[in-house]
Amino acid sequence: MRSYTLLLVTSLFLIACSESRQRKPNALGGDSEVLVVMAKAHWDGAPGAAVRQLLEQDMPHMTQPEARFKVAQCAPEHFASLLEGHHSVLFAEISGTVDSAAVRELRDLHAQGQRFVRISAFDPETWIGLLQQAALPVVDGFEEHQRARTMARVLREQDKELVNTLRETQHLTMAVPAGFREMKRTPRFTWLQRDRIVSGGGLEHNVIEGLLIHRHPYRSDSTFSVPFLVEQRDSVTRAFVEGPDPGSFMIVQRAFEQLDLMPTGRGTRLKEHFAYQMNGLYGMHGAKMGGPFASLSTVDEERQELVTVEGFVYAPQFNKREYLRELEAILYSLTLIPKASS
Repeated sequence: MRSYTLLLVTSLFLIACSESRQRKPNALGGDSEVLVVMAKAHWDGAPGAAVRQLLEQDMPHMTQPEARFKVAQCAPEHFASLLEGHHSVLFAEISGTVDSAAVRELRDLHAQGQRFVRISAFDPETWIGLLQQAALPVVDGFEEHQRARTMARVLREQDKELVNTLRETQHLTMAVPAGFREMKRTPRFTWLQRDRIVSGGGLEHNVIEGLLIHRHPYRSDSTFSVPFLVEQRDSVTRAFVEGPDPGSFMIVQRAFEQLDLMPTGRGTRLKEHFAYQMNGLYGMHGAKMGGPFASLSTVDEERQELVTVEGFVYAPQFNKREYLRELEAILYSLTLIPKASS
């Protein structure tokens, strides 16, 4: 009798010896790209539509629609050679010969640094049901995998002088890549920024990426809420982050006409410690400037301080997904320095 039980299984692909591990190539593929291995008939039908609806959904809190992932597709018979080494794979197995309906994750199946998710079902309707039931862990897993890949690159590119400065002045480290410079610093606040000229559409435009670091006395767990963190952020940026025009300063966008633009937040983990991530849009009071931001807050228990690190991007002529993802990777590289080491 066929089993229709949903199995969400996370498996580590174990290799018998280190020698065979070394034979696997490093995973390849573009940033934020997911390769979907699915028969063309299903890709053109309801299963393909369900995948696109899930993976190409708009990222929240962006100034224009941007898909969460770039989705590429190939048929199972073409999944070989370079394609099977893609870093993020969603493999659709839809066949009457399937042993059981299941969702399984396999790490490093064909390449080092690969996240391979196989969804197996007897028919298209069951397959779509499995995908929808596992939608959150599937999407979050690909997000975390992309962040880890980006973080590995950022670690290779970090500015060691800036990292050491943060260690000495803010009692923390983050993998800040080359190109950032210090804009402002107080004993509890640091503003770093990178300005780049980027070409696109036959024109050249300035892209600004900013990092904000601030510390506050920690009172209670009620700190970890969007209203509290929004007010705290505004108090910091009003005092320290001036805009391009005289008297202008950064603020959190809460609404536009009838649109609710209030940021969203959620609890997460940062190196086995609780943290709270907030995403939203910022603007400039007194100036025309804005874009998306992300923040990560956690508690420095030794100093009884709330530590918040933030990244924001200004790129009015460009999509901002990859800029924001890199900034989030930098935030998640945060390490607090114990008193004895600082």
